[in-house]
Amino acid sequence: MLFTTIVLSALATSTLAFPFKEFEKRNGGHKSNDPQASLPECNADPVACRCPADSFYQTSSSYSFWPVHASEITRLTVNFLDAAWLGTTPERTEGNGTAVGAKRYLRTELPDSQKAELVMEELTELTLRPDGGYYSKFRMGDAPFWYEKKTPGKKGLIAGSWDNIDVRDINGMAYMLWDIHVCFMDLFDLSGFHESAMNNLTSILKAEGKIPQGAATIGPITF
Repeated sequence: MLFTTIVLSALATSTLAFPFKEFEKRNGGHKSNDPQASLPECNADPVACRCPADSFYQTSSSYSFWPVHASEITRLTVNFLDAAWLGTTPERTEGNGTAVGAKRYLRTELPDSQKAELVMEELTELTLRPDGGYYSKFRMGDAPFWYEKKTPGKKGLIAGSWDNIDVRDINGMAYMLWDIHVCFMDLFDLSGFHESAMNNLTSILKAEGKIPQGAATIGPITF
């Protein structure tokens, strides 16, 4: 089991499984005194990028393995409008949960926010895999989003937020990689939310009897 864990973890963090931050090709090899100048403006591409004014780049990646078929994770997570596995329920939704353009409106706590804010997320890409997994992208659709902070007269900013979820079968186990990069004015615990959602999936699968007796999960692990 230890050897399997080491092999799977190495694969999960390899360039093949995590082809992010390859920004050298994007800048054409040009050098600049300003390290930010050569970076592309932040968008859905999961690479190091340049954030708008009043915000800075943050990123987090978390993954888990479960001793089930990839289709089990897909069943619980692929519907963009069903956020039960995230531990929340959208206040309203638009579109089809498995079609690009679907939107969900979630009430969430933002860094130092005076109150929970209603934000909109939009599904921008969804590809189903032959092995029962899928690859999806979604973004915060109402960015830039300004909000009131707890300190009177102070405002916070979310200039952009982009997520990528990769679910696939690896050596008979379901694998999920969740990457996010954001442009926020303040530091935010990105990994805590992802790890909580992955732990929710483990709890759901156990409650349904989908995880065999004595079988172990790997993760969530954030890097």
